[in-house]
Amino acid sequence: MENINNILNYLQKDLVKNINMINFMNDYPVFYIERVGNSVIAKGRSDRNWVYISSDSKEELEAVKEKLKIDDKCFAIIEDWMIPILTKGSKIKWELSTTRFFVPEDILLPDIKHVTSDLKTDDADFIYQNSDYKEYISVEYVKDRIKKGLSSGIHSSGKLAAWCITQDDGAVGFLHVLPEYRKKGYGKSVTLDVIKKIRNEGKLPFAHIEQENENSIKLAKSLGFKEDRIVNWFEIE
Repeated sequence: MENINNILNYLQKDLVKNINMINFMNDYPVFYIERVGNSVIAKGRSDRNWVYISSDSKEELEAVKEKLKIDDKCFAIIEDWMIPILTKGSKIKWELSTTRFFVPEDILLPDIKHVTSDLKTDDADFIYQNSDYKEYISVEYVKDRIKKGLSSGIHSSGKLAAWCITQDDGAVGFLHVLPEYRKKGYGKSVTLDVIKKIRNEGKLPFAHIEQENENSIKLAKSLGFKEDRIVNWFEIE
């Protein structure tokens, strides 16, 4: 396996493009990594074994595909043009497509208007039960992210009403406001809190939002998020 630090330094040359892979490699065990020309493939584990690929070349991606093993099933942050090459001869079990947004360094953030606090692992069950993405996550994954990531929650009358947590690649995620507490600005406050915590660590805040989620896209843009590109997660059978 190639030297991880050398490849991390190489990926840093295009931080926005490679931010997911960089964060994942810094926080989770990587058991395989290789550079193929200007492309990079990394395999590591968080809630499951993931394959990350950074490439701008179809020719190099074909060579990268030769590095895949039969048990390499789950792929993260794959651009649209890569999917036909990586899935040729396979069936897709599930797929999630999102647009990546990031907050440029020069964007000034507004003040947080509500009292927020870090989440606790005891909140994981409640967060999972109220998630719209149960098919992609687990209670253990939520607990792991509360332990290792950055989080923010708002309580009302002792009840967790809104929350936001970073994903295993550092993305701002898990944003959820219980229906009875919506239209109060809670989503904006917990998102801002997490963004500011990311910035305090000297990192780039970014998020993934499904194209049809108009409310979240509107919120992201109001906070200064800039649209980057479409990225996909999928699992092959």
